[in-house]
Amino acid sequence: MKLPRLLDLMFGCHHSNLSRVFTICGRTYRVCCDCGAEFDYSLDMMAITRPQALLPSRRGVEDMSRAAA
Repeated sequence: MKLPRLLDLMFGCHHSNLSRVFTICGRTYRVCCDCGAEFDYSLDMMAITRPQALLPSRRGVEDMSRAAA
């Protein structure tokens, strides 16, 4: 396990307070009500499909870096 992930697991949000499932603009996801992290959700599997969440503040930075590449 990578060190940042381990530190986040120990000291960060444990995402135990998740919202209901939302489907907006073709994207289905759940949101952590404590920290705002978003998790892609599969209606076929009825489960979260992506293990690592993107925080709303990081998402804009990552989208901008992809657009610049």
